[in-house]
Amino acid sequence: YTSLCIVNGNPAISYQDVTNFDLKYVRATDANGSAWGSPQTLDATGSVGLYTSLSVVNGNPAISYQDGTNNDLKYVRATDVSGTTWGSPQTIDATGIVGQFNSLFVVNGNPAISYFDNSNGDLKYVRATDASGAAWGSPQTIDAIGTGIGYYTSLKVVNGNPAISYCNASNFDLKYIRASDADGTAWGSPLNLESVGNVGYYTSLCIVNGNPAISYYDVTNQDLKYIRATDASGTTWGSIQTLDATGNVGQYTTLCIVNGNPAISYYDVTNGNQKYLRATDASGAAWGSALSLDATGSVGL
Repeated sequence: YTSLCIVNGNPAISYQDVTNFDLKYVRATDANGSAWGSPQTLDATGSVGLYTSLSVVNGNPAISYQDGTNNDLKYVRATDVSGTTWGSPQTIDATGIVGQFNSLFVVNGNPAISYFDNSNGDLKYVRATDASGAAWGSPQTIDAIGTGIGYYTSLKVVNGNPAISYCNASNFDLKYIRASDADGTAWGSPLNLESVGNVGYYTSLCIVNGNPAISYYDVTNQDLKYIRATDASGTTWGSIQTLDATGNVGQYTTLCIVNGNPAISYYDVTNGNQKYLRATDASGAAWGSALSLDATGSVGL
């Protein structure tokens, strides 16, 4: 459950220590990440640190994650810009089994989190009432049509309003939903972007050349896929592209802009490799060849 972010100019990572079931954080001591500081344990009460999502909130690093012992959604924020010291973890939602597949992002100045409500099988969203996340509003159910709604959520701000890509695990569909206001108090209707086969796993939402785009895994065909909207809000979407179909590929995708063009890191299950693929244009209409970055053992999850 790793999450990478730039914190005060240097890369930093949140993750789970599976041996001790703790939430951990580590930050590099230089801008390139060639040297790193000592890992810090931020929460060690029970089995914690699942589904971590790291972001900079009001100038300081912050992490959303799941408390696996209590099945709660939790949040913790540093008291300085580098993450040298941290505040006390907060429980954001403790109603039922919640907090899986969470995604933290700053929405209209305040931190917000999308996540899965396992007890009800719903997609949920919650936003803080202040810029640091000291206090939070009431969780909202965003999509409850069916069960298993809200796997693999990815939260971003799209054309000024929060939006979420996710998987409907009951019908195995790739879905997208966008709020109708800047805070996310009201939401539009969910869109089914792909419904053929078992699709929509490991979604990653990003703004690509002005429009939202999503990388994801097609379970049925075991392929890496990509789709981009044809407008800035994600009202209509272009054709689905299969980017890598060599073996079983495309799990654990992360979509980002690299030197102006979209790029994706992902896992090659067949060969146990960490792979990387970058488009040859700004919108992702055409893509280069996939690269294996690490092939020593089973790596890239």
